[in-house]
Amino acid sequence: IVGVDIGEIHPMVSHDGVIAEIFNGRYIRSLYRLRNKVIASMNTKIGRCERHSKRWWHLVRRKWKRIRTIDNQIMDGLHKHTTKFVKSCESRGIGTIVLGDLTGIRDNIKARKKERQKLHQWAFGKITQLITYKAKALGIKVELINEAYTSQTCLNCGKRNKPQKRSYKCKCGFEHHRDGVGAINIRQKYLGCLGTPVAATMASPVGIRLECRRCSA
Repeated sequence: IVGVDIGEIHPMVSHDGVIAEIFNGRYIRSLYRLRNKVIASMNTKIGRCERHSKRWWHLVRRKWKRIRTIDNQIMDGLHKHTTKFVKSCESRGIGTIVLGDLTGIRDNIKARKKERQKLHQWAFGKITQLITYKAKALGIKVELINEAYTSQTCLNCGKRNKPQKRSYKCKCGFEHHRDGVGAINIRQKYLGCLGTPVAATMASPVGIRLECRRCSA
């Protein structure tokens, strides 16, 4: 059984009881930033034109063409990450993948702009969808579980703490990667063991980087 935390900074962090894998999200985050810059830049240019004029339509078409290019690159990155993850699960003999159910929880994410929030919501859904159909094709079962408190519960003492930035620190002295805590606790919660100390048996997480070349938008 492997637990998976789907996040904004890193698309996926997984834990199978022994191995923790962090799928680096730097490439995909760079595409998010590029997408936002393109939208802001093109909207400024469009706003200076007479509405429905020839140039206005030209810029609108150009804007959406560039956005589609970036969205395709994001999807390509998500496909490569999820394919690598599912194949890794198959090679390790994983029978069940447990995903944090984001319904109703991620809706409360505070984003600076609505467009950014919509983009992250779309990515969460896509990752879940891609893992689900790829895993099922290999005979691996996929389960969803409410991820409430999974990123807050200490792996050493079982108490709840709100993580600060990317690190999880507890008063008991335990420190770990925030998403790593989430992935481990998603697995623990599925097994009915949320709050049971596991820190002593944890290994250092393995980072997995996406090898992609970003094309110009």
